[in-house]
Amino acid sequence: MSEMNAIYRVKQYILNMIKNGELENGGKLPSNLSIARALNVKTDDVYDGIGELITEQIVTDNFEEGTSVKAQPPFFYPLDKLISISTMIEEAGYKAGIEYLNFDEQPATILDAEHLGIETKQPVTIIERLRTADHKPVVYCLDKIAKQYLTCLDYQKSNGSMLRAIKDATGHEVTHAEMDLEAISYEPHISEVLNASPHEGLMLLKVVHYDENGQPILYSLNYLKSSLVKFKVNKN
Repeated sequence: MSEMNAIYRVKQYILNMIKNGELENGGKLPSNLSIARALNVKTDDVYDGIGELITEQIVTDNFEEGTSVKAQPPFFYPLDKLISISTMIEEAGYKAGIEYLNFDEQPATILDAEHLGIETKQPVTIIERLRTADHKPVVYCLDKIAKQYLTCLDYQKSNGSMLRAIKDATGHEVTHAEMDLEAISYEPHISEVLNASPHEGLMLLKVVHYDENGQPILYSLNYLKSSLVKFKVNKN
């Protein structure tokens, strides 16, 4: 038996245990010795096989708790189409909710003006929200829109959907968006709102929304716990 074949068998053994439900998300793997005995391979081969599965993000190694199946995020957000956070949450079988953290109006900074296609210092409506699933925090949202399109009062009269509020207030419909995704580390205010520990990574999804005329109308910053949301792109 070649060394490579032994490592392959180790990987297949663990993957089959996951597929058959013998190992659940977050479940601890059997000891290296027990796997070696079950497959009649060397413990070094088991170590190498598990190492490859760690590289492939199938299992994870916690020095205090040992090796376990990596828990898969419950939410999936497509980067190739425009959907609401509520839709993402509801498609995963959870009840979507909103907690309003702050309503404000500020002059547009240089960056705001660039993203929204307006003049610097022009009034901007700023809405800070926490999106929840079954009352647990999932996404921190910071939305910015020119006050001429939407005021705080206009939004508060809506059903909570930012896109619906824009359509009702302006008659314009958001048809497409440009997205920018980046990983960030601990951010005191946002991590606290999301109940994320200092060691838990966040993902920042920046979205510039455009109306049917190609005019930027809404700039959103969405902070998500990387343990809860997975991003995907579907290619036809």
